[in-house]
Amino acid sequence: MTVSTDRAPETDAPDPYRLGKGVIPKRYDVELTPDLDAATFAGRVTIAINVAGPTTSIVLNAIELNILATTVDGADATWSLDEATERMTITTVAPLAAGTSSIEIEFTGILNDKLRGFYRSTFVDRGGQDVQLNRIEHD
Repeated sequence: MTVSTDRAPETDAPDPYRLGKGVIPKRYDVELTPDLDAATFAGRVTIAINVAGPTTSIVLNAIELNILATTVDGADATWSLDEATERMTITTVAPLAAGTSSIEIEFTGILNDKLRGFYRSTFVDRGGQDVQLNRIEHD
């Protein structure tokens, strides 16, 4: 999750490509389990957040993930993905109060070669052999 202003620079209209300031991440605990042969991975992330004021909506950066489950403070939450803005919106049943909260997300994905997220890359070693490795690009 990247945090910046949620307004377009030239107007006061909300900018769909910027995250708001109402929910600020403080810590990420990420577990990734790659399956190199299948070029896929499974993962789980716990995000410690500070909530500025009451809200039922949390917006995160997310791209090319299959979301399996989401909880906020241990309670199930619904979610939607917007491919155009590369955003995931989590909706809670009850409003979150100002203060600290925790988000947990379980997901799967594909190890592609698009150089974003968790991706695969190759290089040629000194012996002329192709070597595959996996890398993470994270804001």
